[in-house]
Amino acid sequence: MLGGIKVQSAFRLLPLKLNTEDSGGQTWVPAWYPAWYDALNPRIWHKAFFDDEIIGDIMHPYRQRYPEDVYWFLLRGMRERFWDWRHQFYVVVTQDEHIGEVVVGAADWRRLGEGGAARELSMMDPRNLIGPIIHIYQALSLRIFPNRAADTSRSSFLDSAIANSEKYWTGDRAECWDLHVCGVHPDYQGKGIGKLLAQWGVQEAEKEGSGTCASVLCGEKNRGFYSKAGLTVQVGGRKGEGGGIALFNR
Repeated sequence: MLGGIKVQSAFRLLPLKLNTEDSGGQTWVPAWYPAWYDALNPRIWHKAFFDDEIIGDIMHPYRQRYPEDVYWFLLRGMRERFWDWRHQFYVVVTQDEHIGEVVVGAADWRRLGEGGAARELSMMDPRNLIGPIIHIYQALSLRIFPNRAADTSRSSFLDSAIANSEKYWTGDRAECWDLHVCGVHPDYQGKGIGKLLAQWGVQEAEKEGSGTCASVLCGEKNRGFYSKAGLTVQVGGRKGEGGGIALFNR
């Protein structure tokens, strides 16, 4: 570990928000570094999820005709969640000999339970206005520039799936780090980057103690990948059937 940055071979894991202490307690600030602009640009996810079963096939069946509309869909989600302080974004960067530091993978972890509430800003903090303003702006822009790649009847598929899964984060799993999104650029897949991103929340939960767990909602075909990161206990869904499953580290 070097200055809060985990070093693994040629790849570095970087947070997009830093926890700082002041007279009013902890607060969260953006973490600035050379690849910052690219880190907040979901082009990595666009390439990773374009043909994904859920984001691609189910939610965006017209993506071949309107490929950039999938990008804008992902960007809208990233913009809003970045200013939700329960969410912690991480990226993996590497050095390119021609253009310097580049982002090759990104993950969005969210802290559920009382630990998530503790990450929120005080009521009087003006940064609380950023999220609602972005939400209004994006709602208006969607009226002018609708998502043409989407099947409107399934455009809220992910939100509905998450809402229907709230029952899993109760009892001794109420305090949890949940992997909301994780994607790696296709050119860099198979190099351990996804595992690096997925293990962060598992390790963070272990550091917080036995009262905190880690989880992910995923499709059956991704079970093996997340199992390698320590998410091996299935709580939701039934093995061998279609649809999403919920995996936990305990």
